[in-house]
Amino acid sequence: MKILIFGATGRTGRPLVAQAAARGWTVHAAGRDAGRLLDLVGAAEASVVDLGDPAAVAGVVKLAAPDVIVSSVGGTLPDGRLVDEAGNDAISDAAARCGVRRVIQISSLACGDSRPFASERIIAAIGPVLDAKTRAEDHLRALDLDWTIIRPGGLTEGEPTGSGALYADPRVHGRIARADLAELTLRVAASPATARLILSAVDRTTLPAEPADIREFAD
Repeated sequence: MKILIFGATGRTGRPLVAQAAARGWTVHAAGRDAGRLLDLVGAAEASVVDLGDPAAVAGVVKLAAPDVIVSSVGGTLPDGRLVDEAGNDAISDAAARCGVRRVIQISSLACGDSRPFASERIIAAIGPVLDAKTRAEDHLRALDLDWTIIRPGGLTEGEPTGSGALYADPRVHGRIARADLAELTLRVAASPATARLILSAVDRTTLPAEPADIREFAD
């Protein structure tokens, strides 16, 4: 498996790179900071990329020629646009343009049809980012690709717990360690059964007791 990870130097991207390499996959890491790319553990290849430049993004996809693309990008571009939308859209379009069918986009709970189940506190804190991520989800879903969207809950640091789980249910909420999110993302990347699905990712031990009919997704 050859995997291209955008956002590779971020707090979620780093465990993605390390865990993919540990699986024996060939990792092409893409990020905006050349210095931070240099100290990544596990990357076979690396590219500095301007996520605000669709042509540059397509150039990285063409160079890497991956089997699967994972996007874990976020933040703000120098011109003020949110990477959560502009960067993700450039990645999705580049995949379609370069013939890479498998794309995994890491979004967030409180996007799309999970928004009605989100807390008012989260909406008040990062509402514009969630709106941008939702539009990026919609953009990806409109393309003829084998996409999967993963919506993690509140992200925490630390070692993997082994309690991360996927749910095909927008009512889910909870927290998840970034290391566990990375493991679930790579599991999704390797599973054709997850194509064209939107999956929530949380630590099963943080799920509330209600609603009681929520079940884990089994791929």
